[in-house]
Amino acid sequence: MTFFALATASLWAGQEVQTPSDPKDTKQLEVASVDAKQIEATDVAKKPAWLTDVSVSVKETYDSNVFLTNADRAGLPPVANVSSWVTSVTPKVGFDFAPLINDPVASNKSIEVLSLAYAPEVVRYHDAATENYEAHRITTQIKGKADSFSYNFDNLLSFVEGNRDTPQYNQVNCWATTAVRERRDQMQDKGKLILRNDWEQWFVRGTGSVTYYDLNTYQVNNNLPQYAGWQDYVDRYDTNGGLDFGYKITKDFAVTLGYRRGHQYQQAFSWSSVSNTNDYDRALAGFEGKPLKWLKVEFQGGPDFHSYGDTIAAGHQNDLTRAYLEGAVSAEVTSRDTLGFRMKQWQWVSSTGTASYEDKTFDFSYKRKLADKLTGSLGYLIQGAVYDAPTVRNDWQYTYTAGLKYDLNEHLSFTGDYSFIQGVDDSYLNIAPGREYDRHLVTLGMRAAF
Repeated sequence: MTFFALATASLWAGQEVQTPSDPKDTKQLEVASVDAKQIEATDVAKKPAWLTDVSVSVKETYDSNVFLTNADRAGLPPVANVSSWVTSVTPKVGFDFAPLINDPVASNKSIEVLSLAYAPEVVRYHDAATENYEAHRITTQIKGKADSFSYNFDNLLSFVEGNRDTPQYNQVNCWATTAVRERRDQMQDKGKLILRNDWEQWFVRGTGSVTYYDLNTYQVNNNLPQYAGWQDYVDRYDTNGGLDFGYKITKDFAVTLGYRRGHQYQQAFSWSSVSNTNDYDRALAGFEGKPLKWLKVEFQGGPDFHSYGDTIAAGHQNDLTRAYLEGAVSAEVTSRDTLGFRMKQWQWVSSTGTASYEDKTFDFSYKRKLADKLTGSLGYLIQGAVYDAPTVRNDWQYTYTAGLKYDLNEHLSFTGDYSFIQGVDDSYLNIAPGREYDRHLVTLGMRAAF
């Protein structure tokens, strides 16, 4: 029994624990004893402060179009409209070691968060075994503050154990290569570091980020007839660093000016020297914070100046200027209704090699608390890839979602979700049938937290 439990029991009894001489005192001590046992049981059952997450999630999904193509192409393997039930199991454990380091009495804690979480996922396609995979995701965060200086580091490291053979489907279908690629054998790392110092009216912020993909699939040169329909992937990464200067219009809202210097790498195939590796400079202006009590905004945008090397394909410009835009909005319209919007538009190098493109994402969301334990959600996601010459393609994917979540208690919740996905060719090339597709996903899930 803890000291706190003993002390509480003694206070409940109103006296020190001793042998009573009065029956009324005996009754008081019996109540105190029962209460102390309840306190002790609660104290033992409660997770320690440093153990932030122990849970397991199970999902069962019907996927109407696993390979995201709606028509077979002549000479390619027949993969159109392959459907499958998909089972996913994801246990998770999370730790925050900051409570073990910080002085519990001190009000100023230099380390606010020192967290580590591990979430392995096992996914099985019952009617498309080539798509089975296991993923290992490790997230870390280090966050703290010392007087006017603050820092934050976030990182997601993922290992996917999947098929190393490339998928047999239309290799240029709209946006679909992304979904299939994520199930292949690979390693990803996405990290961001922020260092910031605040004054009364101003702040300066140093930032650095990296996005890294190591695709571990076999390369077979799909330009050859015997490998038609197979997809080749290359490694790629983007890294940048720079500074932001901010002016606080109010305590919670500021405008910013910034600059980034960055580098993008795209691996060349063994049978080709073409690569879109490049350096870039990015000028940024933005605003961030809460202009209204119920509204939170964050936005930065400006021109991206990309300089490519001598390995670009014929017809590709050596220097390209593109618009960089990134932002998020969250509005608590009422106590039950929340609107959200996230977007990003940036110049990137493709995972299929020999191409660069504008990657565009626009994500709209709405959540409503329907009842005490029931929450509903709607979503609309637009994803686009506008390719640079000599590749001339405009690929778009539109995703419409609706979902319900029921929280039975703090330990158990249930979800039901539906998504309708469309792949659309907006390049008007009509290269071949099978580029556009429809996909339906129906998912039932359960999460148990301990």
